[in-house]
Amino acid sequence: MAPPSLPTVRMNYIIFWILGFGTLWAGLKLFDDEVLLIVTLFIGSGFVLAGLLSSPVILQIGIEVALIASVFHICMECIERGDSP
Repeated sequence: MAPPSLPTVRMNYIIFWILGFGTLWAGLKLFDDEVLLIVTLFIGSGFVLAGLLSSPVILQIGIEVALIASVFHICMECIERGDSP
């Protein structure tokens, strides 16, 4: 008789979070055009949301707050760029 196996912990969500937050960071640092910035925002948010779907519930709340703060920051940068003469 085989001993009971321990439950496996899947950490796929970390890969999605690295891709998502890396895309958000790269969008802020690389692109000056608002269209490209918004596109990278959507792509990065998609990766982060995929990570949220596969993560434990305890981590979901903190990451959700960080994502909302980063989206707000990006939107404020787009608004500031539009106001310059």
